[in-house]
Amino acid sequence: MRIAVGPVLFDWGKRAIEEYYRRLAFESEADILYLGEVVCSKRLGLGPEELGRLARELAGSGKEVVFSTLGLVMNDGELERVRRVVALAGELGLKVEANDMAAIGLGEGQPMVAGPHINTYNPETLAFLATVGVVRVVLPVELSARAIAGVIGKRGDLPMERELFAYGHMPLTFSARCYTARAFELPKSNCQYKCGEFPEGLPTMTQDGSDFLLMNGIQTMSARVCNLVAETEEIQGLGVDIVRLSPRKERFREVVGLWRQRLDGRLDAVTAAAKLAELDPGTRFCNGYFHGRPGLEQVP
Repeated sequence: MRIAVGPVLFDWGKRAIEEYYRRLAFESEADILYLGEVVCSKRLGLGPEELGRLARELAGSGKEVVFSTLGLVMNDGELERVRRVVALAGELGLKVEANDMAAIGLGEGQPMVAGPHINTYNPETLAFLATVGVVRVVLPVELSARAIAGVIGKRGDLPMERELFAYGHMPLTFSARCYTARAFELPKSNCQYKCGEFPEGLPTMTQDGSDFLLMNGIQTMSARVCNLVAETEEIQGLGVDIVRLSPRKERFREVVGLWRQRLDGRLDAVTAAAKLAELDPGTRFCNGYFHGRPGLEQVP
C-alpha cells in the first residue's frame, strides 16, 4: 500500500505550510501529497498561485501531488476559487481532490479524487463516481471494516483506487458557522483569524471533563487521534490501495517513517503502536469506527 499525506486542515500560515510540504516531499517516505485549503476560504494559506508554484517545486521529489478543494462551497467567491484550482490542476496534469460535488462538476474530463467528505456509502455511489471522472475514492472516516467491504468489495471491477483515512484527527463535519470565532464572541465576518492560534484545533470537553471534539473554524474534528496502524493487514485485505495520514504539527515525518516500516512488514502491530505513542506522549488514540464501535473508542 502507498502512503498519502492529506491536506493540512489547520491554519498554520502560508510559509509554514510550504516548508512543511517541502520537507515531506524531499525528506519523507510518503508517496502522495495533497495540497490546498479544505476548511475555510478566508485563511491566508495556499491560494491557487501558491499551489501552482509549490507543485512545480515539489515535482522534483517524484511524489504524486494532488490539489485539494474546499469541503463546503457557500458562495460565488468560493466557487470561483474551486474553479481556479481545478483549472490549474488541468494545466499541470494533476488530479483534484473534490470535497464538494461542485468540484466534480467543474472538473469534467479531468481525473478526480472523491475526498472523504463525498458521501461514498454504497457500491452504487462508487459506480456513479466512476462515470464522472473519479479515479480514486477516499472513503468516509466513519465506515467500519464491514461497511468498507460492502462498498468496495462488490465493485472490484471498477478502475478506481481506494484510499482510507488511517491516522490523525478525524474530519467529521462542516458548518456555515465558525465555531472558533464564536468561542471568542466574534462574528464570522470578523473572526480575526483566531483558528491560527490553535495549530491542532480548539479542544472541546464534555461536562465531566473528557476530551470530545476539536473546533477548527467551520470544521468539527475528533479530539482523539485515529490510528489504524495495528489494522494494516485487515485494511489491505479489504482492497485498500492507499492509507491517508493527516498532518500533525510535530514529528510527522517520523510518523510517516513508522507507517512505512509497518506497511513493509518491518514492524509488528504492537511495536508500531508503541513507537507511535512514544512520538507523542499523552495522545489518546482511537479506532472505534473501523471496528463498528463509537469512533472515540480504542479497541484492543
